[in-house]
Amino acid sequence: MKQNLFSLWIAAGSLFLSSCGGPKDVDKIADAQACLDRATASEADECVSKVDGLESEGAYLIRCAGKFVKEGFNDPAKLTSVMSAIDSDTGTNGSTSLMAGLAFKAESSTSLNFDSANEAFNYCTTANSKGLITLSGFAKTSSYFAKISNDTDLSGAEIQALMAANANDPVAQEAVGTVVAAIYETNCTNDQSTMGAYCEQFESALENIPGGLENPTELGKQIMLCYSAPTTPGCSGF
Repeated sequence: MKQNLFSLWIAAGSLFLSSCGGPKDVDKIADAQACLDRATASEADECVSKVDGLESEGAYLIRCAGKFVKEGFNDPAKLTSVMSAIDSDTGTNGSTSLMAGLAFKAESSTSLNFDSANEAFNYCTTANSKGLITLSGFAKTSSYFAKISNDTDLSGAEIQALMAANANDPVAQEAVGTVVAAIYETNCTNDQSTMGAYCEQFESALENIPGGLENPTELGKQIMLCYSAPTTPGCSGF
């Protein structure tokens, strides 16, 4: 299922500076945001350092966005490349192509790339940014499979194959299930559905899982089965 990456990015970009703390905090966050707006990938960390010591949602949103700038996702050419890969597929293939396109690659190893993606996910979650929780969650997922396969350039089809091969691995289940639970809880509950078909997919996977969102290992297992074999019972909309 295709999602408009550009619309997600734009929706995630608002910092809501009024909730960021005192005037000095707002100034630091605004300075960091302006810095990121014009930064190259190699300059992202310097921009993020402008909010060192701040613990507001706005500061964590800077840290979250900084991770994506470091990966080059502020470059329209890179975003276009990701969208082109998604446009060539639909359904499950489109979803896993999106994950593949968001994989982190800026660090020196697949293990460090996963650590960076995990940090991004934690920052975006703390910032409570729905769009960036989704993007960072998918980035964490693909970076996890890149780590366990030691392959920095996985395709969507290869991610599907790795999901099939690791569906019974508790570590993989936890990694995937935690991400899906966070995306679902922030985007698909309380009568909100900002992720369209993703909400429908994840809800179908949750229906027969004891404990639901509180059972990320079983959720992760079901999601991996659904993405690798969409006709699996309990998989709707994949």
